[in-house]
Parts: sequence; structure tokens; C-alpha cells
Amino acid sequence: MAAPAVGLAQANEDGCGIAIGTYGLQSMPLAGAIDLIAATGFNAFEITVFPGTTGDPAEFLRTDEQIGAVREQIAGSGLRLSALMADLRPEEDDKKHLEQLSELRTLIELARALAPDDPPLIQTILGGKDWETSKTLFRDRLADWNRVLADQKGYLSIKPHRSHAMSVPENAVWLLNQLGNPRRLRMVYDFSHYAFLEPERKIDETVAVALPITNYVAVKDAGIVDGKVRFDLVGESGNWNHADIIKAFYEGGYRGDFCCEVSSQIWRSDPAYDPEAATVTCFKNLKAAFDEAGVPAV
Repeated sequence: MAAPAVGLAQANEDGCGIAIGTYGLQSMPLAGAIDLIAATGFNAFEITVFPGTTGDPAEFLRTDEQIGAVREQIAGSGLRLSALMADLRPEEDDKKHLEQLSELRTLIELARALAPDDPPLIQTILGGKDWETSKTLFRDRLADWNRVLADQKGYLSIKPHRSHAMSVPENAVWLLNQLGNPRRLRMVYDFSHYAFLEPERKIDETVAVALPITNYVAVKDAGIVDGKVRFDLVGESGNWNHADIIKAFYEGGYRGDFCCEVSSQIWRSDPAYDPEAATVTCFKNLKAAFDEAGVPAV
């Protein structure tokens, strides 16, 4: 089996990166989040660029001065910028689709401006509710997205999400097969979205399906609370072993980053949420999983 393709920022020869996103650090400015992530011990990080977040390109990363300041901070931090977390859901309306293509171009330009030598990939969910009624739209819109990626030399990773139309790795495989498996358009693997599905999905099964098309791995925990899936910090629920995921991907040839995601279920709804404590917990638990898996963190 061929090793999965990764973007420039994710191509590590000797190991994989331990990363975290700024998604759960919205109570502090982006500069403060980067300082915290670097001081905690992470190798890499992801900037959330949704509208209204601290990485919003229309507000906080809009001017050359703003972008330059973040670029210099990243260069001096010892961190690798592995991804920009976007929210690009395919639009049925043609006018909105054209606007979205422009947004994708802007994000690729931002990625290159923030890390010129190792531009990060862009990751996104696709939205929608039903796979059978959404997959043709997804395929057709992604075909246009891929042309932008090829033209602008960007990388995009699409994420199956348990409550969206594309919910399992097999859906992403279908889409990418339909598009000829383009090297700049791949998948985000996140087992928390496959756990507790019926029929039950196993780690080794989902990794086997996803590995050839994965260029990014997101990590968090999940459990069942009041009959519903509730996300948790990586390693906190104990419902599966992240070392199994890390080892399976590494042995399969993956050399990308594993990025801790702090779900909005935690940081938006828990009044006791402490972003600094959460960052430390994520690093401690993911580093322990790397050590158990015997995978170097680089």
C-alpha cells in the first residue's frame, strides 16, 4: 500500500507532529494562543479561520501588517503551522459557489503568507444531512475546488463528521475516487466521529480505509452522555486508545501531524472551562499516547 500523501507542512521524515488547534483558545488573542501552545511543548498547531474567530482573515489576518506579525511569531516559536481550520461547505447556489472559490483562493494565499516555506493545508467539513442526496453536489463542487488547489498549489483536507452527510471514511473514498484521487485533496481522519456508530466501527477497520487518502489526523475523545455523543479532551474519556491510532497510521507510512481538537461542546458550554488547563491536558495525554505507540514526536 502506498504511503498517504501529505502537504509540505506535514511531511516529516522521522516521526509525526503533536499539534493543537486554536479552536478551543478563542478567549485569548491569537498571539497569546501561539505563545501558550509553544510553551506547553507542542511541535505544531492549527489556526481556526472561521468568521468571528481570532484567525478570521476578514478581521485579524486581513492586512499585511497583521499577517507579518503572526508569521514572525510563528518563525520564532519553534512551531510548525500545520493547518488552517476552515468552514467551506459546498453551496448549491452557483453565485455562492463562486464566492466560495474566491474564499478558498484567499485561504491558500493566507497559508502561503503565514508559512512561506511550509504552507499549511486547509481542513474543512462539508455539512449536509444526507449522503445519498448530497454526494453528487459534493463531487461536482469539489471538482472545482480541486482546480483552484492545482492552480494555486494549495492542499485541502475534507473531514467526515458524524452529524453531516459525509460521515465515514468510505464517503470520502467515494468522492476522491470520483475525482481521480487528486493529490492536493485528501481526508482528515478523526475517530471520535466514527465511535458509537451502528454497526460498531473499529480503529483498525477505519484506519485501513482512510490511510491511503489521509493527510491530517484530528484527535479528541467522545462518550455517551444522556444517550447522546459528547466530545471530550483527548485521552480523558478512555473509550479507546489513541496509541492504537497513532501506531496504525505510523506503521502505514503516515508522517503527518496529529492535532488535538477541543470541541465547542466543551469550550462554549462549560462555564468551568479553562483553556490553559485544557491545552496542558491535551499535550500530556497525546504525548503519552505517542510514547506508548513508540512514535517519535517531531
